[in-house]
Amino acid sequence: MTQREITKVITGFKQYTQDDVRQMDEVTLRGLLHERTHHNIEVPLYSILVKWPNKPIAGFGMQAQLVFDVWREKGYTEDDPDIKWCKMYLAAAAKVREGVKPDIGDPQPEPFSAEEMKVVHKLLWGRHSVRDWIKKEVPDWMINKVIEAGIAAPIGCNLDEVRFIVLKTEEEKSWCWSDISTENAVIIVIGYEKRPTAVVGQDLPQAVPQNRGFDCAAAGDHMLLMAHALGLGGCWLSHRGGTDTKFKEKWGLNDENIDISLHIAIGWSAIVPVKSSRAPFDYYMIRKGDKRYNTGG
Repeated sequence: MTQREITKVITGFKQYTQDDVRQMDEVTLRGLLHERTHHNIEVPLYSILVKWPNKPIAGFGMQAQLVFDVWREKGYTEDDPDIKWCKMYLAAAAKVREGVKPDIGDPQPEPFSAEEMKVVHKLLWGRHSVRDWIKKEVPDWMINKVIEAGIAAPIGCNLDEVRFIVLKTEEEKSWCWSDISTENAVIIVIGYEKRPTAVVGQDLPQAVPQNRGFDCAAAGDHMLLMAHALGLGGCWLSHRGGTDTKFKEKWGLNDENIDISLHIAIGWSAIVPVKSSRAPFDYYMIRKGDKRYNTGG
């Protein structure tokens, strides 16, 4: 099957002609390229490699190729890390179509050493919420490190829709609801771009609209862990009762493209509260016949 025989891009909930794809803006097209590279190549590729058929697989990855061809046609960058990732999988898919097994590596995870596990335990169980900060500036490089940790968090279908806004002035911070004082803290608002999920139909009620909020939550968790590792205090804060709408109006955000999920506060701790303890392990486990939840049915 040749590229010309692929005339449509079909996601789980949407389909587009090549002309439709040509009409997309850069943000939307990048999201579609990520998703098609993921579902059209990455997900099925490894199962193919495990049971290599020793013959060409016609049309494999051609939907992703169609989207990339439009990306290139529009003259968008091919040097960003995410686009290089797409190109790597596109090259692998081309080999599969030729019947050549691509060599893309198979790095198996290695268990951490005992010393490394001590660091992991220290990070996971040492992190705690801080709600009071001293008047000391958080340098930009630390803020950037915290945001980089959020970027590294898991993203559904690799859509890269999570976005960040840094607030430093008291006026800006007042636009976000908080049940604690954020004086002397930096606020990082975590939201998502609607276009990447919309183009593949994930925002539809019958799909997975919750993924966007989950992606923001995963980013927030990573960010708070990094803040703790840097010696900063941090606290998770939720948006409530229209404060996201107020913030978007104040910041001048287009409501059609951006939504807000949560925000975190980071800063230098004025006082460190005693970390809360968790219930025993078995308390969290639900096993078959658990009397706490058994309906008797």
